[in-house]
Amino acid sequence: MATIQRETLAPLHEKIVVQVEEQDYMPAFEKTLKEYRRKAQIPGFRKGMVPASLIRKMYGQALFTEEVIRTAEQQLNRYLEEEKLDIFSQPLWLENEAPQLDLNAPGNYAFAFEIGLRPQFELKLLQPATELQQYVVQVTDQMVDDEMEYLLRRYAARERIEKFEQEDDFVQASFEQVDEQGEVMPDGRKQQLSFLFREIDEAHRAAWAGKQEKESVTAALHEIFSGDSLSYIMNRLGLDQNDPSAASTRFRITLEEIGRLKKPALEAEFFNRVFPEENIQTPEQFRQRVREEVEYYYQEIARERLRNELMEKLIHETEIPLPEAFLRHLIARNQSQPAESVDDQTLHAFLHQLRWTLIAQKLEQQSGVELTQEDILQKAKADFIQYFDVYSQKHTPEYINRFTLQLLQNEKTFDKYATEAKNQKLLDWALQQVTIKEVPVSLDEFKAMLEKPSSHHTHQHSHEHEHEHA
Repeated sequence: MATIQRETLAPLHEKIVVQVEEQDYMPAFEKTLKEYRRKAQIPGFRKGMVPASLIRKMYGQALFTEEVIRTAEQQLNRYLEEEKLDIFSQPLWLENEAPQLDLNAPGNYAFAFEIGLRPQFELKLLQPATELQQYVVQVTDQMVDDEMEYLLRRYAARERIEKFEQEDDFVQASFEQVDEQGEVMPDGRKQQLSFLFREIDEAHRAAWAGKQEKESVTAALHEIFSGDSLSYIMNRLGLDQNDPSAASTRFRITLEEIGRLKKPALEAEFFNRVFPEENIQTPEQFRQRVREEVEYYYQEIARERLRNELMEKLIHETEIPLPEAFLRHLIARNQSQPAESVDDQTLHAFLHQLRWTLIAQKLEQQSGVELTQEDILQKAKADFIQYFDVYSQKHTPEYINRFTLQLLQNEKTFDKYATEAKNQKLLDWALQQVTIKEVPVSLDEFKAMLEKPSSHHTHQHSHEHEHEHA
């Protein structure tokens, strides 16, 4: 009869030895062997008439090994269920302690497994004594002016012109990397890009003023652009912005098409193109609606930053004991590598995610939060609006809904948004349990905070408008 022995290797890390006797596995092995003989089709013998000795010789050792191991695993699983052990993943077989199984000398065999026990812990941070700061961006008249100017350009009509010379003139140009002699490099970078006349650095605009279609300028990028415009162009060309020499890369830039933006009038037709079905009639109403949009935009960024901050705080400050040695072995087994190949960086990244998984499960138990299909759909819609132009006329509510439903047909995409939506709901509930202090900040202060890593190294992302190009 099988016996079980249990040994503590470290906190939450245990070794279980399962010993099986011949009587535990031999009846099942003999039965399997007979079934093989009944079904075997071997040339020279009729079906079911193959000698038992031949079946035993051909398949016996493999079937014997399989049955002994299966019996040991059955006994282990029965023990885990009876003892109600809450473990990570599954038991790991200690192969270095595996017995030699011999069909010709059956006997008692001992199999050793290691298990990692899931920890018990409390979310002590979820109380009013925990205080977090939520930054509230003070939306200025200038910020509203800038947003309105962006919208006017976004909805401007475009007309072909002969010369590239006014601030709102745009050009569609081909960029071709050249060598020191100004010759196009066959394997150099090539790209079609558009930019506005006012995006050229003021010190270099004279070289471009009056240029016509099919004319070219050969220069280093930093001799044309600067600041955000330079960063955008370098990014589109695939250049490393952290490389000091990248901005000196030279290109032949040929003007393929020149146009001018004709801004719409501040009247109801324009207002309703930007905000369909809201029946905005006056410039004052439109300006107020734009202000609300800007305020909401930064509120959402601040809220997401707050969620990230609380998540990292819970991960790093909640005491969660973990069986690290076992988990290192688990990572190695999943990657089919020896445990010593799992470096500390890989282990720590795994433990970070595991801590959040455990915390999220406890949040789900305490909050009673349930995820709905609508939650997932809204999360996908929010991503669409964030990464595409929310003001685009074709992006009606019906279009966005149809697009996101199609997007969610992909299983991986669905799972991604389901996870994100659940995390958001759980963190929103968790934020209700702590104290939130609102802190007014300017836009520049807010941007600086987004760029500065928190004490727990959270990753924040600033979501500015895409570079304005034709």
